[in-house]
Amino acid sequence: MTTHPTRIRVRAAIAALCGGAAIAAAVGAAFGPAAAEARPTTAAGVPVVVSCTGQLQTRPRHYVLACGDGNAYITGMHWAAWGPASAFAAGTETFRVCIPSCSAGRLHSFPVLAALWRAEPLPAHPGERYFTRLTLIYTGTRSYSAGGKTYHLNQTVTYPLVASGGA
Repeated sequence: MTTHPTRIRVRAAIAALCGGAAIAAAVGAAFGPAAAEARPTTAAGVPVVVSCTGQLQTRPRHYVLACGDGNAYITGMHWAAWGPASAFAAGTETFRVCIPSCSAGRLHSFPVLAALWRAEPLPAHPGERYFTRLTLIYTGTRSYSAGGKTYHLNQTVTYPLVASGGA
């Protein structure tokens, strides 16, 4: 039996949508009355994210992706879950588009669902683990204009997170 390329693409799209739906369902709970408050310090037994200043955090309200210049970050994070294998939130990603230059570029913001995953041991912190991947799923419009052109973002993007903070 021969598999058609169209069937493969359809199956891949269905798998991606199902995964996105599962994340969306988990994140959707963040807006209910039982939503947890941000915790700037670690909670025993769960992985952390490392801020650009080296602070170990669980459930941060904001997270800077670009530690060098601060021109990419997520704000308004509402956490639905924070567990030993993954964490899920909804928020807004903002980044600066450096067209024609970074100093003259504009900030663009997009609603996202965020999934932290792949917890690994945190170097120089015995017994501590940190999330090493951040996947963003864009939930609204994914296009912006800069320099007279229109740009389109992918539906999802995954960033590796480093032990010293940020992506």
